[in-house]
Amino acid sequence: MRMRFARGGSIALVVGLVLSGGAALAGGASPATNVKFKAGPEAPFGGTRFDGAVVDGKVYFLGFRILDNSTDGSIWTYDIKTKKYKDTKVDMPVPVSNYTIAVLKDKNGTGLYIFGGRDNDGASINTTQVYYPATGKASVVKSDPFPGKTPSDCVALAATGVTVVNNKAYALGGMSFATSIPPCVDDVSKQVWSFDPMARAKKRWTAEPPLKTARGYISPAVIGTTIYAIGGDTNDAGTLNASPKVESWKVGAKKWSAETDMPVVGDAGIAGCDESQAFGFAKGALGGTITLAGCGQWPNALPDVLQYTVKSGKWATVGALLEARRNQAGANIGTTKKPQMMVLGGYNSDGSLVLTTSEIGTAGKTLAGAPAGTSVHFGSATGFAATN
Repeated sequence: MRMRFARGGSIALVVGLVLSGGAALAGGASPATNVKFKAGPEAPFGGTRFDGAVVDGKVYFLGFRILDNSTDGSIWTYDIKTKKYKDTKVDMPVPVSNYTIAVLKDKNGTGLYIFGGRDNDGASINTTQVYYPATGKASVVKSDPFPGKTPSDCVALAATGVTVVNNKAYALGGMSFATSIPPCVDDVSKQVWSFDPMARAKKRWTAEPPLKTARGYISPAVIGTTIYAIGGDTNDAGTLNASPKVESWKVGAKKWSAETDMPVVGDAGIAGCDESQAFGFAKGALGGTITLAGCGQWPNALPDVLQYTVKSGKWATVGALLEARRNQAGANIGTTKKPQMMVLGGYNSDGSLVLTTSEIGTAGKTLAGAPAGTSVHFGSATGFAATN
């Protein structure tokens, strides 16, 4: 599906926290590393509820939702070296939003897999799709649809909750909605499923140990072979409430382990974040930490950049995005040792605008851990509004 866009005339002022002199800590003092975000190249499209993945020096985006809630299935790239965006002129077979990209190698080469998502009619679907950057081919994997269900037997929307370890994808939790088409119920799942792209057709999905806490819109991160399920949402009669729960699972273990809950974030006094992007690092300047680039608290977003130190189990606020956003795409366009955490698009602070802007975060100084004051930063948000 190809959508036309016109530049929106409104400019949203976003208030963000900028650290001055140190990290504001949660749950006690802990060494942390400052992360500074700066403006990146603006995209020629406004997209939200989507994701990015790096292959051979390019970030791929496999479609997105736009401001009027319709879905654009066009595949775009961002060239890390030239800093240019390009429309590949290829569309996903079934345009969806609310997905995460899993980069996996199968018998055809490197494929960008997405599992389920929300289609243009507002339905949560179970379709597995793959796009191959080397050939420019996209297809539906009819033999192995996503099997995730909520307790009410509704299709689970895994959305942001997908990650990869050792060439297998892992889908964490999920959510269903009474407002979906066809109607289901408001529900959340504990299910965890793994997908092996090298297995035989119809045998690629395996049930894994369930989460301790059922939720959707989880922000996953990986350090080594351990998966961290960070935050997410419960679904209370259609109202999404950010969850502070954090769990870890070493792939192959019998069960998930509880980690330190997320702190209260923002003036509303809510503990937890949803619909964000999490970056885990085993080595380098951010080794042993997970950086959460922005904090969604549906239907709002906060600019706070949080960091979890795995060894100590401590959370700290280590920076702020220039613009509050949620449901943004994310990709590490640097290296593990020298990360450059790119976020693009998403909804603005109150969900009234779909952003076109990007930001790139890099590691700064290691902070001693003493709480510090904050200052107020005003940034401008540039977005697109859809036209017929």
